[in-house]
Amino acid sequence: MIINNFFLIFLFSIGLMHGIDNNIDSDGDGYLDIDELKVGTDPNDGFSVIYQGFWPFNSNKEKINNPGFGECPNANGCECETSITCPANSTCLQLNVGKYCVPLRGSKVPRLKAVDQFGDEFDLYDLANGNKPILIEIGTGWPQACKDFSAWRSYVSDDATNSKWWKSKFNGIRDLIDNGEVYWVHIIHLDENKNPATSETIDSWYWNYPHDNVILLADPEAKMKKWIRPTGYPCVILVDENMDLQVHTLRGIEDAIDEVYKILGEKY
Repeated sequence: MIINNFFLIFLFSIGLMHGIDNNIDSDGDGYLDIDELKVGTDPNDGFSVIYQGFWPFNSNKEKINNPGFGECPNANGCECETSITCPANSTCLQLNVGKYCVPLRGSKVPRLKAVDQFGDEFDLYDLANGNKPILIEIGTGWPQACKDFSAWRSYVSDDATNSKWWKSKFNGIRDLIDNGEVYWVHIIHLDENKNPATSETIDSWYWNYPHDNVILLADPEAKMKKWIRPTGYPCVILVDENMDLQVHTLRGIEDAIDEVYKILGEKY
């Protein structure tokens, strides 16, 4: 339930005047009162939450320098001849169908806001400063590999483990997701009919492959796909808590998972 905006502003102003305790969560929903007052949810109602998926909320995300997705010809995902026309910390790379600007390690990931599986607009920068690696999966609705990986991740099917691309070391990533040791964001830009993804696309994917710790997002404009420029799906990149790119890959899940194991000291 969203409370009246004027009443909200009044409460927030009074709270600032009297010094709201920044660590109070009156309704026990996982969101601090001061954050709920900022957003417009009721800090005394456990059913009135910032995100229905109970995703993290970062009250300091506005301090992050968002580079934006940019516009061609001077943005990642744009065609190029040399790196001169690419953004800073990017390179002009030969891909399957031409040369495109792609980001390098250390590039700030743009601030994506997209609808999640519960119909909320999720802000990617809410994952910043969470002291966890952030894995971002780019996919579409039709590749069998995407379906199999999501099914395995959600304990629906183990068919993925019989695929040629599967490696036994991948098994550990599910435990990390289950235990909340990493953030996993799955972004879909096209549905199974190769049309732009919608909230219905994400809702259907969630019902087929449910997981409480996986954030599903619809990206109908393919903003993140264009920025990464994958050549195959699924494609997983790794981002740190500062929203800086740590692993960029064009396809597959191996490079990002290997780096996560190194960061967390996991041996698989």
